Amino acid sequence: MPDKKVLWMLNQLEGFEKPKIKLEQYATSSELAVSMMEMINDLVGLDGVKLVDVGCGCGMLMTTAATLYEPESVLGIDLDEDALKVCARNIEFADVQERCEVLQADVLDSETDLPRGTFDVAIINPPFGTKNNTGVDMKFVQVGLELIRTGGSVFSLHKSSTRDFILKTANKWENVKADCCAQMRWCLPATYKFHKQKAVDIDVDLIQFKKSGPTENKETTSSQ
Repeated sequence: MPDKKVLWMLNQLEGFEKPKIKLEQYATSSELAVSMMEMINDLVGLDGVKLVDVGCGCGMLMTTAATLYEPESVLGIDLDEDALKVCARNIEFADVQERCEVLQADVLDSETDLPRGTFDVAIINPPFGTKNNTGVDMKFVQVGLELIRTGGSVFSLHKSSTRDFILKTANKWENVKADCCAQMRWCLPATYKFHKQKAVDIDVDLIQFKKSGPTENKETTSSQ
């Protein structure tokens, strides 16, 4: 667990100034971000890795990773220019700007030029998907898999209620092995006018999607 000074600093990071419902923008709490990074570090290690935060928003996840550990580089990608401005301020406030960068891009646009196959680890807190964009969370995961190298991992948050569907779907993808690492609780504060409660607790899963090569995948399959 980080010391009190680090936790205090993370708690001071800015959230969305005017969250946009079309982008399903919700602030990730520092407590959830710390829990995620500690779990990811235990599983694959974050020191010395090339890390990408897909849909980074205000940068809570990437800033937490760069503060608690020493990744070689961290790139945050987001479509929203306003969120990236906040993200840049948070990176500077945390004094991790030497190894952190941001990129404005639409990751869901197949024609967007992205540094594919470059990273060791991708972290994602994706939109969970509403009636108008069901399945968008899995699209973010697929982008994350494109961005990491063979042998790398995508770590993504999903509603626990969708766990069976997520794992069943992802484990059918070629050269991908998906496992639920942990179930966590996200205290989500009221963000939009239609929210009637001040806050609501949501059970979420941290799921690891490991990208294997064709040979590795065949060996794993044949040994089972």
